[in-house]
Amino acid sequence: LRRYLALLRRRWLLIVLTVVVALAVAAAITPRADTYTARSTLYIGSRTLESDQNDLSGDRALALDRLVVTFSVMIDSEPIAARAIDLTGEQVSAENLVGKTTTEPEPATQLLYIDVVDADPARAQALANGLADAFVEQIRDFEPGTSTGGEGDVPVLPAYIFERARLPTVPESSGLIKNLVLAAVLGAGLAVAVVLLLDYLDIPIRAPDDAERLIELAALGV
Repeated sequence: LRRYLALLRRRWLLIVLTVVVALAVAAAITPRADTYTARSTLYIGSRTLESDQNDLSGDRALALDRLVVTFSVMIDSEPIAARAIDLTGEQVSAENLVGKTTTEPEPATQLLYIDVVDADPARAQALANGLADAFVEQIRDFEPGTSTGGEGDVPVLPAYIFERARLPTVPESSGLIKNLVLAAVLGAGLAVAVVLLLDYLDIPIRAPDDAERLIELAALGV
């Protein structure tokens, strides 16, 4: 242990430089601009699941869970995003809106969250509500079994806007502190590994201890 500590002391400059470089990279790749997240909430109903005409079959709770997951995937798609843009009039592409959107079901509930991240809090609110409106509109317009519809069409299964997105006032954390701590730990670990590797590859005899270790005999003189 003393030998390893002495080795690290000798290579302290390498360790410090590696940690500094890791911190600089983490600081460079961490976004600095403030972003805001607006959340709208959908309630996924269950009346259709109770109907005799429903063919989802199987366990009702399992069918409802699958339905919530299916809806979450449908919402985060370009057809729904394009309709949301039409409703809101925001100047953003459907592909870009999909990248800003995250859908997440609340475990053990029938609630589905729609989160939109944007640098403009008003735009984030408008787009989150637009996605909710667009999806509910699509659900109400088509019936399963009577029309296959086109791209982006969804079957009639109950979904209602439980809570509309509010104007976000607090920006999201950039995660800079977390990234810096993680970079420092990884940088230090990498530096220690490099130091140990360099020591393993360094074969010259520099001290009596090295000679004793190699020939397994005690040194009587230097």
